[in-house]
Amino acid sequence: MNEPASTLILLEMIFCDFENDPDILSSYFERLQLTLESLSKQQVPAHAELSVVVYVSQDKGTWIDKVQGEIDRWAEVRDARVSITTHTYDHPGIGYPEGDPTRVDWQKNPSKHAPYREQLFTSSCAAVDFGAYDRLIRVTLDDDDIWLPWHTTTLVTVAEAARSDERIAHQEDLALGLLDVNLAYIGDHEVEVRTVALERTLTGDKFYVIDKPGARDDLAKRSAWSIPEIMDKEQQRKMAHHGVGLYAVRNFVAGFVYMRWGQNLSRQRKDGFQLVGLGSQTLSTARDVLGLSQKQVPTGRTSELWFGILPGRFKVEAKRRGRRLEVSTNFDDVKKSGAQLALQVMRGNKRIDVRAYGQSANAVFEDVPPAVTVRAFIRRDGEVTDRAASQEV
Repeated sequence: MNEPASTLILLEMIFCDFENDPDILSSYFERLQLTLESLSKQQVPAHAELSVVVYVSQDKGTWIDKVQGEIDRWAEVRDARVSITTHTYDHPGIGYPEGDPTRVDWQKNPSKHAPYREQLFTSSCAAVDFGAYDRLIRVTLDDDDIWLPWHTTTLVTVAEAARSDERIAHQEDLALGLLDVNLAYIGDHEVEVRTVALERTLTGDKFYVIDKPGARDDLAKRSAWSIPEIMDKEQQRKMAHHGVGLYAVRNFVAGFVYMRWGQNLSRQRKDGFQLVGLGSQTLSTARDVLGLSQKQVPTGRTSELWFGILPGRFKVEAKRRGRRLEVSTNFDDVKKSGAQLALQVMRGNKRIDVRAYGQSANAVFEDVPPAVTVRAFIRRDGEVTDRAASQEV
């Protein structure tokens, strides 16, 4: 039996990127304190190393020293195989004009997007000897979320299992997404921790597996921030075009905690994305989350690790070319045996054209007036099992 690969887990995170409001910085620093404590208590396998890089922009001023002080505070707690460092960077003098101003994530976290995330990696890892490792795991984490002590070990275990699992034929880089997660909803008087399986993977739970990293000159482009949250067949095909095998993972004890602090940027609750509820518990404070043990975290594990891909949600897209309407769906991805698809072209509440139930996932409608939508229906055993609607075109 071959010896396990020597693995470097490179975890990147950004403290408040393009944010300078003193009150917001103070609030997020309190959250970051828990994050850094959780990372300092990681249990790392003997054949692996965890390197955490915290990016802090130069304009943060005294916050740079505060972040470093918090890292130093936990130095004696950390395993010898865990290192946590800061890396400072400058925002472009002209800002980030190519970003989408309507997207909050672009406004507040532009450095998580290309090409800035690649520049951060290149500058922070210039001195890293990737040739000393057989495997590189690249993962990211938001500055207000938590890893429970065994999460690093889970990443290493999953990466090793993926390379030997017969369901994964892809031999190049892998992008893996863990679906089982802890959601911590922090209220004024208590913290509700729900352990669930989601139909998507979150930052902190999605990562690249790259073998023989020392032989590569393209590591910068494999940022975990670029891995899609949605783990469906469509995204798997897109990633395959870039030489990456995309797979979802289940059947492990969830060690990532998605901390919901109330008024933050992302969608507060994830109920709409839940596949399975595994259990819940109530704690007194946010800091109590750090004390959860593996035995306390509910798991639906009934077998070995599961690798696969989800069918995704049913959707329909309409594109206009003059009076010609081209309609596409993911019916082939989501359909079950015996299912059929029908389409209706709608102008307001008026149905102006239809395509009867059949097996084709796509259709073309001619001489279609402007301002229409397309409704799509899946029927199986005489009943409509799913429906979707396009945007107006």
